[in-house]
Amino acid sequence: MKDYYAVLGVRRNDGTETIKQAYRKLAKRFHPDLNQGNSSAEARFKEIGEAWETLGDVEKRKKYDSVLFKTQQTKEAPAGVKTKRSTQNKKIDYENLLRGFNDYFRKENITEKENVNNKGNPLDATALFEQFMGLKK
Repeated sequence: MKDYYAVLGVRRNDGTETIKQAYRKLAKRFHPDLNQGNSSAEARFKEIGEAWETLGDVEKRKKYDSVLFKTQQTKEAPAGVKTKRSTQNKKIDYENLLRGFNDYFRKENITEKENVNNKGNPLDATALFEQFMGLKK
């Protein structure tokens, strides 16, 4: 299911007048007469018209919102709709995060043995990371 609010660039709780203004602005911008020969603009114009047809009518909008809300409630987000992930009660593995951080910034040619000989990797941020995160090895 398409997110018509995203298509028009409005929020779900915006009023009909705000949605109407957004529709008119986008319809004018992507109108086929102003974009002759541009098939992507024509497709976008049709998509904008479809969104306005649904959100501009009070009854259609209520039905659309109920389907959209039900879909989000079952955690099946429609295409193009971002959902928030809960981070409550989840512990962060700082050691794993630190390992990944160091692996990302570690030079490819430096091995652990060479690190000792060269007095460490110049890109090793372990001490800095531990200082700011309050970790100790």
